[in-house]
Amino acid sequence: MAEGVVDKSPPRDALFSASPSLVLLEVDGRPASGFVATGQGHLVTSLHAVAGAREIHAVMADGTRTEVVQVVAMDDRRDLAVLRLPVPELAPPLDLAPVCLPGEGDTVYVLRATASPAPEVRSQEVRAVQVLGDWLTLLELTRTLPDDFSGGPVLDLRGGVVGVATAALANGRSLGLVIPTRYLLPLLQGAGSLPLSALETPRRRASRVRQVPRHPLSLLEGANTDALESIATTLGHAINAGAPAYNRGDVDGCYRLYARTAEKLIATCEAFPGAQRALRDGLSRCAGLQDSDDRAWALRDAFDGLLDVIGRWLQVRPTSPRPSPKSSPGTPSLAVAPATKRYLN
Repeated sequence: MAEGVVDKSPPRDALFSASPSLVLLEVDGRPASGFVATGQGHLVTSLHAVAGAREIHAVMADGTRTEVVQVVAMDDRRDLAVLRLPVPELAPPLDLAPVCLPGEGDTVYVLRATASPAPEVRSQEVRAVQVLGDWLTLLELTRTLPDDFSGGPVLDLRGGVVGVATAALANGRSLGLVIPTRYLLPLLQGAGSLPLSALETPRRRASRVRQVPRHPLSLLEGANTDALESIATTLGHAINAGAPAYNRGDVDGCYRLYARTAEKLIATCEAFPGAQRALRDGLSRCAGLQDSDDRAWALRDAFDGLLDVIGRWLQVRPTSPRPSPKSSPGTPSLAVAPATKRYLN
């Protein structure tokens, strides 16, 4: 039995019906999955799988191969992309009628298009239903998914399409996720017709490299526990408020909140010039950036670097066995990782 497959019988009739709708994507020479979702030739896949693509070919279940040159819609926050086949009748659409979202412990079936008519099927259980604010609820699977499963449909026990599969990374850990169908339906109603160059912006975000500084403990010379915990709490509150704003699309609002927090701390922590310097460096990076997205990440890098050194400082103090404040939740957005996987930090 293949890795990632559990001993449960799949809904064979549904799998047979879904097979002609699956599409093997060749994205600049690497494989990805997709499926046809409407009679107008809307082709669904994961955004990170096609971000920055210069050439995309779609291979149907019957072996027909065609070039894809149009982008209908993208949802960067939820890792979804809708492309358009040049000939709508190349493949039948999957039925995306609303179904109930599976719960913890339920079985789902992840489909991957192959070069043959029969798809590869992986049976998995839902580990958890993750609610990331009001902008996204997703399913975390019990096992990871290979990269080329990203973009494939996920079926429930009755054969209903419950979402789109995506391979992801979170804090260095690989994950298999399902983005529910309900986030896909609004994208299918659009009539956009953009060139493949529209996928360049997601690629640019994918290539972003975090620049979190690694400060020496001497940065906090003369500090005391209470003051450092206060700084860490302020930074944590800013992240916990700014991250949901970023994820809602208010990138500029997230940046402004981070900037106000940095300026407030610089003004109030005069006794700790090292911490002031770290925050000023973050603001200085922002001064050379034109995009609010880049500025928000620059300050997040500065915050994470300061939280890291505060955490290490607290851990080496025998009277302060507290966990590092960097464990505080909050992150600006689901962002695409350079490794072509979805990155959830």
